[in-house]
Amino acid sequence: MRPDRIRNGFADRLLTGGTMRCGWRTVRRAVLAAAAGLSLAAPLAAATPAAATSAAPNSVTVTSHFVWTPPDRDFGTFWALIVNGATDNRPTAVLFMTQNYNANAECGCVYDKDPIGVFWNGTGWELLNEDQDPILDGSSFNILVVPKASKYAFSLTAKPSNISGDSVFINSKLTNGKPGAEIQVTQNLSVVKRNTQMPVYNPHQVGVRYDRANKRWAIFNEDHAAMPVNVSFNVLVSPAASNGGHGEELTATTSNLRNGGVAISTSQTTGNPNNVTFVTQNSSPGGETGHLDNAQPGVWYNGNTEVIFNEDQSDIAAKTAFNVLTFSS
Repeated sequence: MRPDRIRNGFADRLLTGGTMRCGWRTVRRAVLAAAAGLSLAAPLAAATPAAATSAAPNSVTVTSHFVWTPPDRDFGTFWALIVNGATDNRPTAVLFMTQNYNANAECGCVYDKDPIGVFWNGTGWELLNEDQDPILDGSSFNILVVPKASKYAFSLTAKPSNISGDSVFINSKLTNGKPGAEIQVTQNLSVVKRNTQMPVYNPHQVGVRYDRANKRWAIFNEDHAAMPVNVSFNVLVSPAASNGGHGEELTATTSNLRNGGVAISTSQTTGNPNNVTFVTQNSSPGGETGHLDNAQPGVWYNGNTEVIFNEDQSDIAAKTAFNVLTFSS
């Protein structure tokens, strides 16, 4: 179910389990910022994501996940510094991200239809809109952090040797010849930048597909725009590498599709507004040809369970599939 179809008539309040919650965004962000120890200094004006000073080194050594709401200082820019013990001073971390419409069933209630990605600015990780549109007041994001790359979590850079049209192909023993592989992807602006080259933006919605002829998975632009050389992505293969997440391939059907959204019915999400969920659109469920969904997917809690919806407010069509990774909190 699309979130606006519950919100209409209630201003910034959500119906959650029979009760109404206020969506006082500024108060909520201030509480989160205080808990994270954020500095409220003004952002630097720049043509690329701003550099910023991160917190002291930390001892996080396992995969972590959390909800991040950018502070007021970052709204109006297209990037926002992530301040968290799992990301501070960790340039080797591999991050994944999904926009969360109403984290913990509290109403941020903002659509973010822009393609999203992450960026290492030299001292800290930032989230950003790849089309460089401003991040909107009230936006929240689910963030998954793998401390360092491995065969399960790694970065992939598009080169002439692995690009074909709108796609860049993944070459991994964990995915080659395995049409049932469960893959999460997030755009990463940093890999080429580390090699002193200018970062390359990819302002397109991305998904994954299985090429049966090549027996390989590919990341592709859903609008079929040519994949640019030097665009990079973070890739997570298998929920087993997520430190406790539940993975599944979820296809929209008459039983779970309601008013344009796809309900995620797992023990981690049902009756639990504190779940943390990640989604990647999969146009080849089970390795078969499926539907494209040229929209940025997000998640929201509808009072009963988490729901995948399109951030541009278009309806998700039946037979559209998603790779889903859920955590109970």
